[in-house]
Amino acid sequence: MSVDIGVVVISSALPLLGVLIGTGATIFGQRSSARESRIRSEEDRRQAQRAEIKSSISAYLEVAQHLQTQLYAREHGRETLDVPVMVEQIWVAHTHADIICSERLREPLVRHATVLNEVARHEERYPGWWAVVLPYKVALLNAVREELKWPEDISRHTAGGSGESTDYLDAYNSWLSEFEGYDAAR
Repeated sequence: MSVDIGVVVISSALPLLGVLIGTGATIFGQRSSARESRIRSEEDRRQAQRAEIKSSISAYLEVAQHLQTQLYAREHGRETLDVPVMVEQIWVAHTHADIICSERLREPLVRHATVLNEVARHEERYPGWWAVVLPYKVALLNAVREELKWPEDISRHTAGGSGESTDYLDAYNSWLSEFEGYDAAR
């Protein structure tokens, strides 16, 4: 009779054990799927944010390049009527980039916009305007590169985790040291 009770208990417990295993597997699968969905969603958000930052930086650099072209033309005696308009566009593009960029990019962006503003509005003070602008432009471009790096790029291209890439930063600083009055520590 004890064999019959054991068979009844086992035959009753096995379906329950199957239900528990099935339920556990379903819950595990749903949690894994939810986690993967969160990770994908976060990655999509980061990519969209990076694209927006890239777009605003690109717009700023386009306006800055156009202003620099106007300053070059003015330096060589050509008429440049839209310099004041371009200065205002620099500040509009700067503001858009400033709103969405990190603190790490904000400082070089403000300095670059300020120096372009100065050399454009005070032509008599800056006859060699490019030598004044160049260090700020290089600092801005270095900050843009750091801003737009993906996390896996940062660990692969930095020296000792300092955040500064030895590939291009040292080359720029070496090249810029040829310009009188440039301080690489800016």
